[in-house]
Amino acid sequence: MAPDNYKIQPAYQDDEEIHLGPLWTGVKQSFRYLLRKWYLLLIWLVIFGGLGLMYAWWYGIKYISTTSFAIQGQSASSGLLSSSLSLANSLGLSGTTGKGGGGFDNKFFASLIQSRRVIKESLMLEGTMNGKKDLMANHYVELYKWRTGGLTKKGWNASPVLKDFKFVPKPLDQLNRLEDSVLTVIYQSIIDNNLTMEYDESSPFNTATFLTRNYDYSMNMMKLMVDKSAKYFIEDVYQLNRLNLSIADRRVDSLGKALKALDYRVASLQDYTNNLIRQKGTVGVTAAARDRDLLNQQYAAAVNNVEL
Repeated sequence: MAPDNYKIQPAYQDDEEIHLGPLWTGVKQSFRYLLRKWYLLLIWLVIFGGLGLMYAWWYGIKYISTTSFAIQGQSASSGLLSSSLSLANSLGLSGTTGKGGGGFDNKFFASLIQSRRVIKESLMLEGTMNGKKDLMANHYVELYKWRTGGLTKKGWNASPVLKDFKFVPKPLDQLNRLEDSVLTVIYQSIIDNNLTMEYDESSPFNTATFLTRNYDYSMNMMKLMVDKSAKYFIEDVYQLNRLNLSIADRRVDSLGKALKALDYRVASLQDYTNNLIRQKGTVGVTAAARDRDLLNQQYAAAVNNVEL
């Protein structure tokens, strides 16, 4: 046989040609099937639409209240605390430097606004929600329908102990066991579901957000917590100033008594050496006078710091 009678065909030559006929036929068949089974498509649309509506109803509208804050005086030498700390430090004493030795910084304030005391006291303050004025704790119970319950849990109305329960204005130290327990449950729910604190050491600001389904509650609760935290912060700084001022006062009193005793000693030594001829007898008087001058300078500096 001649070699020319055998020709090797290029591999996959048929695959290089695009056949649109079978593709178009498949598309038309699928479209006709959907037209014949239109009710199946409608059922699926209804199912997914219903699920979307149920999710929107269950999730609801969320209102986020956001606040950013910073504390001036994040170090012991800063302007906010320097006036109080200098009262003790300038006298050679160790003044108070803040909470746990770390001072008043953004980390301290971030922890303070999430503290149990701040949130509980804020819950026991009055606020307005949907035009109704009541304690924020009662508003929270009403907002999340804890009395009536829902699909997944029973409400308080099913319990004889909690059926008619309601908070009344009173200090935290006067709460009974039931009130303190319920308030603790609300506090934990706020920490887990509502309040978010963003603290970053590299940023001069902290950011707090409070999220609920009610605009009034989100806004008022955030304001109350920030006001409470600021109040505690100011009280702590004021207490720090009072403490260091009392240290300076005691130091001034001690220096004053020592100065009076040294004045009496100098006068006594001068009386003893008044008629002495030899000058070495006045060495004690000179040393005592020098000590008196040094003590007098310390006393003057202490008085100036107290006046400051």
